[in-house]
Amino acid sequence: MIDNESKYFSLSGDIPVGGPSTWHVTDWDQRRMISVTMDGEQDDESIAIEHLSRYSSKLPPEVYGIYLSQSGEIISTYTDAKNDQTQCVHYPFLHEIVLPEGVQAIQRDELEELDRLGPDADLVVYPACSKESAKKAVFKYYFLWQYAKMSWKEMNLWMRLPRHPNIVPFDRVVVDELEGRVIGFTNDYVSGGSLEENKLRVFKLKWLRQLIQVVDDLNLRHGIAHQDIAPRNLLVDDSADSIMLFDFNFAARIRNAAQDESESYCEDRNDIKGVIFTTYEIITRDDSLRRKPHEEQSLNDLQLKWAKHLEVELDHPVEAYRQILQEWQERRAVGLIGDIPEAINWPPRPKPPQKTVSLMTIDGQPSSVTTEEWYEMRQAVLARGGKVLNWERPPQSLLNLLNDSTRVLSTGEIIDCETQPKR
Repeated sequence: MIDNESKYFSLSGDIPVGGPSTWHVTDWDQRRMISVTMDGEQDDESIAIEHLSRYSSKLPPEVYGIYLSQSGEIISTYTDAKNDQTQCVHYPFLHEIVLPEGVQAIQRDELEELDRLGPDADLVVYPACSKESAKKAVFKYYFLWQYAKMSWKEMNLWMRLPRHPNIVPFDRVVVDELEGRVIGFTNDYVSGGSLEENKLRVFKLKWLRQLIQVVDDLNLRHGIAHQDIAPRNLLVDDSADSIMLFDFNFAARIRNAAQDESESYCEDRNDIKGVIFTTYEIITRDDSLRRKPHEEQSLNDLQLKWAKHLEVELDHPVEAYRQILQEWQERRAVGLIGDIPEAINWPPRPKPPQKTVSLMTIDGQPSSVTTEEWYEMRQAVLARGGKVLNWERPPQSLLNLLNDSTRVLSTGEIIDCETQPKR
């Protein structure tokens, strides 16, 4: 379930002088956009989000916005389609993508939702309604255009990585059920949970060795920096008694000259720092240094003596962990030298359609500019008779009330498994 602190987010708003102010708030739980309007100049979206959180699970799907009093009570709701701020992202077609050998695709409507892990990430199973031989996976996707490039980077990088005992395997590319456009991907589900979620398990010295090895393989063999090594991104595979790295949101090619905002190698986020800080944090449960901006995080700030937290269990003395880290840090001090033997690369994201916008110059002369149309407002697509891929789904609170035979697909559709064809 998505926690309350992560459930809402706002990228834009309209705050005219003197008000009223409107914030366009994304509800990650229901995957919908709701505009929240209040009198005055509300320079911060937090008040709008706080009030919206009281009503969001009760608002009908046809409500696009609400007008609130200063105390947060609903004065009126907006159901006119002109108030719909929902975006339709331009997704690339499957045939526009070069898939590595063995990578398969699956349609979104074949996935059954089991849980909502966070924004744009769900635990799913397929085939839907299957009682036997069903596979659990994590479905990662995006429905806001601002996340398109990052999703493209993560998907293409992950599916090109060779199988590794300490990297969560890539599973499938996910396409929509309307036109076969690529909207996300799945990776294997690892049931052991993360090192952040289960702090009571013994942190084994061999797990640290495994982490060092997988980082060396990523950095030195493939030229990839993970850039987000942390306990939350390390899962435990109980069956193999090993840790597995996942989540390549911030990963980047170390020597890629054509990096953009979705892929930027930053030395301040280097994986050596990440591994050492992660180990220190696990052993001491002191995460104060990681709360600083990356450029202010320094290994020199680590205490000379690492005081093991009383509740932390290790299978070797603290000094054994530190010695391995010190020897590794010295070996890696020379940096990345020579050719990368198995460099991971991928093509740029296919360009979206272009649109021409008419405007006036400063001299009052008619002009125009052509831009890339990464998204289009939903109502504009409907007005021209286009196909709309809807992402809205019922609130999590409603799903808890469903009976045993009722399921929710990743499309947001509620189905009765007893009436579905046998799989």
